Amino acid sequence: MSQPSILLSKSKRIMVQIGCICLILTIQMFGLTLSTLQSPILKSMNAMQYFSIVSIVTFLGLSIMTPIGGKLGDLLGRRNLVFIAGIICTISGIGISISQSIIPFLISVLFLGVGMGSFISVPYILAREVNEAKDVPKIMGMLSSALAGGGLLGGIIAGFLADLGYLRLGILVPLIPLILGVLLIVLNLPNIKREGKVSIDVKGVILLVITIVLILLPLNLAGKMGLLNVKVIVPLLIGILFLFIFVKAENKVEDPIIPMHLFENKSYVLLLVIGFICYFYLNTINIYAPSAVINVLGKSKAAAGSLQLARTILTIVLPVFVGTWISKRKSNYWRAMIIATLFVAIPMIGLSFTSQNTSLIFYIVMISITGIAESFRAVSITPSAQSYLDSKDLGVGTSLLNFINTLSGLIAALVFGMVYDLKTKANPQDVINIMHGVNLVYLTAAIVTAFGLIIVIFAVKKLFKD
Repeated sequence: MSQPSILLSKSKRIMVQIGCICLILTIQMFGLTLSTLQSPILKSMNAMQYFSIVSIVTFLGLSIMTPIGGKLGDLLGRRNLVFIAGIICTISGIGISISQSIIPFLISVLFLGVGMGSFISVPYILAREVNEAKDVPKIMGMLSSALAGGGLLGGIIAGFLADLGYLRLGILVPLIPLILGVLLIVLNLPNIKREGKVSIDVKGVILLVITIVLILLPLNLAGKMGLLNVKVIVPLLIGILFLFIFVKAENKVEDPIIPMHLFENKSYVLLLVIGFICYFYLNTINIYAPSAVINVLGKSKAAAGSLQLARTILTIVLPVFVGTWISKRKSNYWRAMIIATLFVAIPMIGLSFTSQNTSLIFYIVMISITGIAESFRAVSITPSAQSYLDSKDLGVGTSLLNFINTLSGLIAALVFGMVYDLKTKANPQDVINIMHGVNLVYLTAAIVTAFGLIIVIFAVKKLFKD
């Protein structure tokens, strides 16, 4: 499948790609805007006790719809899906901005997650459907740059408007790229549905939703409550039981919500594993690195907040150039995955020797190196996985890849939390305990990523020979 499945004129293809970039900007801007403004909005409603619930509701809505979105695109057509999901997100965004009490706020947040989850994979699917295979890495690079840029832009704009006193206006800002993106896609993309009979497996959707909620919700809470807490382990075990029920049911359905034959595709599964591993470390730089800078190195919160600035700039600028490089040779795919794993393992090992004498510059440099890894990951794994999918499975296969990435972050948070507690449980406030805790977290991330490097060298490399 080297040719695009949707043939467009050059001008329409460019408009669709700009629309996809706008959708990615929207998703990331909404994420950062909500995380920045959630506390002050809840305070204004005297509802701070619902802080963690709001975060979980958003996450669940997004996670539930991510694997389902690919199938909905097959049923409705990508254009119609983007249009409907765009309306849901617009109404939800307005609902969040005008809500004066917690119930309508929670409902709006839930449907915002549902809307974004429905189209979160569409830009990555269209990257393959409207472009030749050789151009896909470059397009993925653009999407990755938009992802990084949207995060930076969303946080800055939200904070700026909040400081000016326009707290709720900040929630509406992401609607600008959303509406632009929806219009560009609706006006330039034909609404092509998958050939043949396409139906939604209602029973499968229900079982999938129950399974996701029963697995992801406990994993979300495990970091705070502990894996062995009854409120965590019981629903988690029930969720695993429902996973087996879901798989058994899907094997009996002619057109399942997640085709089980995808897992018989060894090359695709191998790339799913690499994607999972490449996302695993992110929790270390988002949570544990700032904590180490403040509590071990003794630096300010502002210093901790600056840790990822250089990394963000790299992930905005570098992916487009990397994507262009990858497209020149098939073997560059596995080379990119070598860099994506090696340039995480090395800085994680370096950070695992953190002490009270470690410099802030060292932390910034190590975290910046992971930005190089992220740039190579972003343009290699998704197009690689897509190359091993039949055209009829492109939507659901890409959506499943995005879902696995989300699952990686949750499992990593659980594993890192357990590892950290091994060193800090006796006295969580002690600087030396915190130091040993974060060092063990970094070392764990290094080991997992090194395992990914070995898989690339001995298995993935064989898939991409010139």
